Amino acid sequence: MSGLLAGVATYTVLFTLLVSTAEHLSRPAALAEALAAHRVLPAPGAVAAIAIAGEGLLAGAGIVALLHPAGEGLLAAVLVGSVALLALYAGYGLYVRSTGRAGSCGCSRVELPMTGWVVARAAVLAGLALVGLLLSGSIIPAERADAALAVVLLASATFTALLWHLPAAMYEPATATATARRPTTRRSIGTTEGGLPG
Repeated sequence: MSGLLAGVATYTVLFTLLVSTAEHLSRPAALAEALAAHRVLPAPGAVAAIAIAGEGLLAGAGIVALLHPAGEGLLAAVLVGSVALLALYAGYGLYVRSTGRAGSCGCSRVELPMTGWVVARAAVLAGLALVGLLLSGSIIPAERADAALAVVLLASATFTALLWHLPAAMYEPATATATARRPTTRRSIGTTEGGLPG
């Protein structure tokens, strides 16, 4: 059971870092623009480039470690780096939200504000990386092609998709909220002109 949990946690983190890197590379300026809008960090372009490179490096090194027979040490280092990076993302997002700074999260090509769901996703991923690190001795390596690996890969791909799309799925723009909450003007049957029951 620990092998399944460790594997799903680790592969989900690596897949998410891989997807994040691909999203950032498809629109490289998005993260730098978001960081500049937050007005928290100096040199937002350099910070964005370091973050994107860090994600790509961690994802690539993690995949290499899982494919290599003697990659336990490298995988542990990747998971330590992932815990640190994702916890940093969660802390930064929490700070941006607590100070009321506006702007996109810069997470992907989609313009999405820094919501609590963005922070929660980073925190969950940091937790998954920590679980993978603590149970790193029982992670199913990618070189072992069997049913257990197939289950881990399918579960990880599912969790990656769910976590990646969670902030966008839960985001409700203010205009849509206002429209949904606006009272209807249609009169109910059996009411008088003033709206009281007849």
